[in-house]
Amino acid sequence: MTGGSIHQLFEQWARRTPDHFAVITDSDRIDYAQLDADAGQLAAYLTAHAGLPASGSTVAICTRRPHEVLVSILAVLKSGHAYAVLNPTAPAQELHRLLGLTRAKAVITDEALLPRVDDGRERTAICLDTDATAIAHAVPALRDPAERAPGGPAAVLLTAGTTGRRTAVPTGHDRLLAAYSAWSAVYGVSPEDRVLVTAPPATTEFTGGWIRALCSGATLVLSERPITAEGITMERVTVAEMSPATAVRVLDTELPSLRLLAVGGAPLRLDEQLRLQALLPAAGARVLSVYGTAEVAGCGTWFEPEQLPGPVANPERAAFLGLPFPGCAAELRKGRIWLTPPEGGDAVPTEDAGRRQGEGPIEFRGRTADQVTIDGRTVDTYRVETALAGHPHIQDVVITGDRGRTGSRLIAFVVPSPRAPFGAAPEAASLRAGLTGLVPAGDVPEVVVRLGELPTNAAGKVNREKLPLPPVPGAVRASGKSGAGEDMTEGAIAALVGVVAGFLAAVLTGVIFPGATDVSGVPAPWNALFMLLYLAEWLAFAVGMGFLVVGRRVMLRRSESRGLTAAAHLAIVYLLVSWWPQDNLYRLTAKTDWPRQAALVWAFNVPLMIAAFIVMVWVVASLPAVRKQVR
Repeated sequence: MTGGSIHQLFEQWARRTPDHFAVITDSDRIDYAQLDADAGQLAAYLTAHAGLPASGSTVAICTRRPHEVLVSILAVLKSGHAYAVLNPTAPAQELHRLLGLTRAKAVITDEALLPRVDDGRERTAICLDTDATAIAHAVPALRDPAERAPGGPAAVLLTAGTTGRRTAVPTGHDRLLAAYSAWSAVYGVSPEDRVLVTAPPATTEFTGGWIRALCSGATLVLSERPITAEGITMERVTVAEMSPATAVRVLDTELPSLRLLAVGGAPLRLDEQLRLQALLPAAGARVLSVYGTAEVAGCGTWFEPEQLPGPVANPERAAFLGLPFPGCAAELRKGRIWLTPPEGGDAVPTEDAGRRQGEGPIEFRGRTADQVTIDGRTVDTYRVETALAGHPHIQDVVITGDRGRTGSRLIAFVVPSPRAPFGAAPEAASLRAGLTGLVPAGDVPEVVVRLGELPTNAAGKVNREKLPLPPVPGAVRASGKSGAGEDMTEGAIAALVGVVAGFLAAVLTGVIFPGATDVSGVPAPWNALFMLLYLAEWLAFAVGMGFLVVGRRVMLRRSESRGLTAAAHLAIVYLLVSWWPQDNLYRLTAKTDWPRQAALVWAFNVPLMIAAFIVMVWVVASLPAVRKQVR
């Protein structure tokens, strides 16, 4: 299927079944005719006011409401350009980077988001709210300007960023049309289906989801709220597309309306796939594990248990990628998975490892980027994770190295199973016993950290960069030699720095601030109280200097924001250290020396208030991470 445009398949259904629901959201039900008309109006406004060439440019879409994203996607395609969807909750700096990366010439957004997407470059901005009246009165072109030569641009897909920073992948209409044909052969979506897509609009999975639904005449179900099993039943969803984490969380009861559950974004363990299959009582209901990268428009391989030549001994330790979609290809080169795009062409490498036994389906064997090096030896972290997957007290686990610290070691981040006693992570001995005979002794994690849930990115994949490194206090250690030794070294350095600083403060007070500590004229017992105050100041100065050396590393164990943590660290140091010079200068300044009194207030008191405010902000910002660690 080449030579056309992907949105033309949608337009055929808009003409054929105009009254059929195209999109169902939490607040709207939009039929095909209305969706096509709304997209046409926006396309007309975009053509007239965006200042773009006739075709071929990239238009970024950054808005919060899913159905507005969909209208914008279709409008951009109708106007002959390529779309790139950005996450409206991403930091402004990341939005600016992605706008440059996608080479967007215009952006469709909301007035409230405009300050965040404005990176100072000459880029036309269309606000769906404030420009709504003008958009509604735009006159659609009599002829579809997207008529073009085959292979024109359709989308700029963004990688998930699982193995690094997100990158842009230009994707043409031919590739999306070929992917749609491949998906149709496996999914079999029809106009009678209601297709639930839970992936965020800024993901490749969302692009595949809306194409599979709207190009087949089906109803696309979107939600801004967390999906529940009750919601799936109430909306009579027949096809659901989810990440493994969402599927495991949502599907805890039978769902008679579902005929197809497609799980993608990350490999699905075979035992979970079999469990999910049991929750679909409808005759012929299927659970698919789908796999594909942005480079192939998300159209790579699909798996269901019927592809296996026989039973699998330990289904909790296996995740299969299966067979390639029709028109695609998947091969192994030196243990690494290569995928061929659906319309053909050169195979592209992935960061994933795999293996195949005979003519059976490809088995996922982890990501090469997730492997870590310990003492010059490469550790297959996926092998350790799968070995622990069958542990009765573990729901999820990620194995990684101790980044950014001297003497790297293995850490197990564990989400306890609901069956675990008191929700606790497994004891070190239990963890070691569970890995005995399954992995080399050197691959046993030295530290176990309990989490309430694993951090994920927009695509639902585990975000290892967000794991709270280094381990928080109270983590269970399988072997204490590395972690305890390093903590003792940090403590010794801090103590040494503090003792030296405190001693110098006590010795030099009379030199730097002559007469500041003279209590010869103060009667007893008040002179003793003043001397205790001086000791407290020297002690605070000593603690502050010691905290300056090791405090930031300690605070990073409770926060994911390095910049805010650095500011809070310096603020705490200032709160402790400043008492020594501040009080001494105050004591030497006459009460009526107003210029000097004012200078002291602005030099010490105002910074103290600012420092206290920074610490408060850091504490509030760190509360979510702390709650995750103690759950």
